[in-house]
Amino acid sequence: MTEPQVTSPIDPREMTRFVTDSGEIHVIHEMTLGDLVIMLALAAILLFLVIDRVVRR
Repeated sequence: MTEPQVTSPIDPREMTRFVTDSGEIHVIHEMTLGDLVIMLALAAILLFLVIDRVVRR
């Protein structure tokens, strides 16, 4: 039985395949909207902290 393949051109996922003696391991790399929001929030906090330190001098 074959598994369905994702063929959507807008699908943001990438897949890495590792072939082992007992079969294939599929690792899907994807970034969700939540990941993006958290990274932007952390970057903004760090930027504001640096600006705050520079302005206080």
